[in-house]
Amino acid sequence: MRATVKALVVVAVMMIAALAGSRAYGQGGATGAINLTVEDSSGGWIAAADVQVIDARTETVARKVQTGADGTINIALLPPGKYRLVVNKAGFSEARASNIEVRITETTSVTIALKAGAVTEKVEITAEVMTINTTSATTGESIGSETVRTLPLATQNFQQLLTLSGGAQSDLNASGQLGRGDVRIIVNGQREDNNNYLIEGITATDYNVAELTNTPLPNPDVIQEFKVQTSLYDASQGRNGGGNVNAILRSGGKEFHGDAYEFFRNDKLNANEFFQNSRGNPRPVMKQNIFGVSAGGPVGTEKMGFFFFNYQGTRQRSGLSPGILISTLLPVLPADRSMAN
Repeated sequence: MRATVKALVVVAVMMIAALAGSRAYGQGGATGAINLTVEDSSGGWIAAADVQVIDARTETVARKVQTGADGTINIALLPPGKYRLVVNKAGFSEARASNIEVRITETTSVTIALKAGAVTEKVEITAEVMTINTTSATTGESIGSETVRTLPLATQNFQQLLTLSGGAQSDLNASGQLGRGDVRIIVNGQREDNNNYLIEGITATDYNVAELTNTPLPNPDVIQEFKVQTSLYDASQGRNGGGNVNAILRSGGKEFHGDAYEFFRNDKLNANEFFQNSRGNPRPVMKQNIFGVSAGGPVGTEKMGFFFFNYQGTRQRSGLSPGILISTLLPVLPADRSMAN
């Protein structure tokens, strides 16, 4: 009995150690990483340098780490966003590097060179950031919030931008159709039900059709970033062999921010279609109003956390969309139906 208990304890300790070890270098579906190298002015490695990773959005310290014997450290499981790095080492001036961007499922490689000097001296440097991903063979395209907000979307559905990634294609969206304008995505020629969708690292796939057909979608004002991985991603990122879509939502920062918006379409601003003109038909009714409001900021003190709120409403009327005319008139049946065939 003692031997059995001892064996179980050993197995449990080994499992905990394995999980702890994999956490240092693992990647989640909703995180990224920074691969940092610290060196001196001659290019030599600097071991045991103290590194602070500061979230630029909240100005809070996200991680405190030390470089290894080879002057490198892999800072994994960071939420996507911009960070500031502060590096200290005895005998060197403090170095600060800003605007280090971490993208979803990607590893950003950064090299910081320290200058000899007093510890109290602070130097703002421009870190060497490698924009090409050399840590993974995964192919895909990361789309940020600025692109999502500035590109035109007929129904404010971010799925219509998924084909910006190489290897992804879809049918042309019918701009006059009612609803949210769902998109049928095909990646590298595979069927659309081979795709996998994640929101905040949580699977949101409709397993009946492997799409987002019946899934509540975040509107573009809520999305911080999304990425379509098209091939060679590992098993931690998706369950199928097609495209893997990761979407990250916005959150509040250290300052209060808010906005209100409305996107509208009206047939009074449109020209009539060619075939409608040729038949002498007037312009079909086309009225669409998509409106909303967002707000975010700290909850009391920064230690209590941050909040982000969004509401969006949609009002649509379209004479261009099929199936919008519903007749409530029932056909009249004759009293004498003996001659009916």
